[in-house]
Amino acid sequence: MNQIEHLTSWLQRDLSRLEHIPSREVLEQLAAEAERIIPLYLRRPAKLRPSALERELVSLASHLAKAAKAAERLGNQGLLLIASASSTSRDLEPEAMRKHVLYLQRMAIWSRKAAEVAVQQSQSAGSHKGGSTPDQNLRELVTLLLIAYQEILGIKPSHTINPDTGLVERGASAFIKQALGLYWPEHTFKHRLIDDTVRCSLIVRDLEYFDPPPLSSS
Repeated sequence: MNQIEHLTSWLQRDLSRLEHIPSREVLEQLAAEAERIIPLYLRRPAKLRPSALERELVSLASHLAKAAKAAERLGNQGLLLIASASSTSRDLEPEAMRKHVLYLQRMAIWSRKAAEVAVQQSQSAGSHKGGSTPDQNLRELVTLLLIAYQEILGIKPSHTINPDTGLVERGASAFIKQALGLYWPEHTFKHRLIDDTVRCSLIVRDLEYFDPPPLSSS
């Protein structure tokens, strides 16, 4: 049994409680779509989550400001030594160092402004609350898999937690865990992390967006 067949069989068992179970062909289509999407996103360079992005931008702004002050103290004398070390022309204008200082200062200001935007993104995504949070690639991947689950199966993604385990063991979240385990086994994602990512993806968007599209009357 290949991976698509394995995931298709799992979907059949998971959806067996429903009155109208999608055909095996439809389930295979969802399994194949998951096989296509997962490597596409997880092979990308990891993106920082908003809270981590904000921290790095603040750090960058702080270091740039320190660099600007150091460059200002060095003056043109320091620039001449830098030019000499880099084998560039020593015939520099007196205001040359000032241009470099202004550049560093501008970069520091822009970095701080960018950090403010990242703070807003972090709060919107709930990324500032601490704990295990996924990188942006995993967030985007979960959203795409949720949309595929809804559009292909015509079933609204659910998020029902088992009170005994504290985890989601059925539905869309469980499907995503199964698909990740099959198509990207070298990556280990905590099940609770997947559950939290699915929950956030459903909360931060208009829930009507995830409603199955109306059937045509014709």
